Amino acid sequence: VENLLNTVEPDVMIIASPAEHHLEILYTVHDAVPSCSILIEKPLTNRRLELEDFERCRAFGGSLIAVGYCWRFHPYTNHLRRVRNGIRNITLYSGSDMRTWPGHHYADPLREFSHELDLVVYLTKRITLGSAALSPSGLYVMNGEHAQGKWEVRIAPFVKDYGRWIKVDMHDKSSVTYHWDVTKETIDVMYKKQANQLVHASRVSHLLCPLLSGLETTLLVDEIDARIEGQETWLPKRPM
Repeated sequence: VENLLNTVEPDVMIIASPAEHHLEILYTVHDAVPSCSILIEKPLTNRRLELEDFERCRAFGGSLIAVGYCWRFHPYTNHLRRVRNGIRNITLYSGSDMRTWPGHHYADPLREFSHELDLVVYLTKRITLGSAALSPSGLYVMNGEHAQGKWEVRIAPFVKDYGRWIKVDMHDKSSVTYHWDVTKETIDVMYKKQANQLVHASRVSHLLCPLLSGLETTLLVDEIDARIEGQETWLPKRPM
């Protein structure tokens, strides 16, 4: 990356390396070309954020830097975002066998499956973490409260049958369980919308998942990780 930046001054860059290098490349590119628009795939990193990372990312808040939480672009997410003030309880599930994934050097399951946690951040307000547990079979179960009700996320990273659904209970007593449309066409549209948004955005508020919002999701993941490990952390209180 440093050699590349010695020869070109990019307008747009996508960081899609192994997660262990995401922040390192982000810092290198932004320091060299502060005007460059950057899309950094999720997760932000394969480890918990250090205080230095948090403060540095916060300082980038006014730059055109987006995080690859592309499920914010799903048509059903768009619908839920419009009616989010009526959401009381929300439950999300994601199951897949990451041992069969084609890539290498993935982050831990909690971070690789963090789309569902990001949707909690995106569709609710003032999140608090209640409990977080990891079963011997590798099932993550996390829950807590938000401004208008409760949330729960279940992640099964080592199951053979792929599955992804969301259950939403509304304040008007209606309830719906939706199995996500994960066709190739839908996924392609989500990625293209995200890329086009980064290219054409004129300010940070035009990004659906700017760095600060992706940072909020990362802090929630880190808090869950620390809770499961029974460790104390420096993490700030959310929301940011």
